[in-house]
Amino acid sequence: MEREKYIRVPKNKKAMEDYDYGIETEEQMEDMILSEEQYSKLHETRVFDIINDRCDIIIDEYEEEVLELDKIPIALEVVTQLINDNKNEDLIRLKEMLNLALAYQTIVGFDF
Repeated sequence: MEREKYIRVPKNKKAMEDYDYGIETEEQMEDMILSEEQYSKLHETRVFDIINDRCDIIIDEYEEEVLELDKIPIALEVVTQLINDNKNEDLIRLKEMLNLALAYQTIVGFDF
């Protein structure tokens, strides 16, 4: 059975707190759900490796990681550059998720 991977953005501060405690509801979150194939294609772009390096975090297949609000502009810069080099649709969606987190003033959770 294929295991889906989630990139989540809480819609507000309360949703962010609930996410921290693992009690968030579907209505509180914006979700990007990745299949194994989508994750593999994103991984091939090295987006997670570069974000990890630039933002000093560890996004990988077997971890849950949070990209804090102050690091999101750095991640946006990385994703934007990769979109210019690679027309992966999931990179475009990842950029949308990062922009949502900025708009909501929250975080981005990587639940792989």
